[in-house]
Amino acid sequence: MASGKSYFSATVPRIVVQSLFKKYDTDGNGHLSKKEVLILLKDDLGMDNKQAEACYMLVDKDGGGSVSFEEFFSWLRNEKGLECVNDNSRYYYIRKAIDEFKKYDRDGNGTIDKDELKLLLKAVDYRHDFNEALRQLDTSGDGKISFPEFLAWLNWLPN
Repeated sequence: MASGKSYFSATVPRIVVQSLFKKYDTDGNGHLSKKEVLILLKDDLGMDNKQAEACYMLVDKDGGGSVSFEEFFSWLRNEKGLECVNDNSRYYYIRKAIDEFKKYDRDGNGTIDKDELKLLLKAVDYRHDFNEALRQLDTSGDGKISFPEFLAWLNWLPN
């Protein structure tokens, strides 16, 4: 993969990112679907399928299945945004976390709901208060665990 650092940086003008976003927002709804994001990451940033999926899981902060311009802009301008695939050790842990996340996201909707969380906590032999665990993991307070929330909970990424 070509290094994303030379392509985008924290100083990239908003208008440049808007142009890129609009190019891939094929239905013009102001959000990029998972498919649209994956195509953008592969076609414009030169990622392979697994790299693109890893970045998508990070950019879709709420696990809602689409990415707003603000989510995309914030992620792209963040120094660590593209680092997820440029740094082999970080990428390895993100891939492992994605595999674990998908194991418990049984309905494949991009989030871990309460029933799925119960399975996860049972698998790790968690014997404490479920509601407290949910509160700690669900930092957005929407009642479900997104991949970024799951990743933060795992605390697997090397600095």
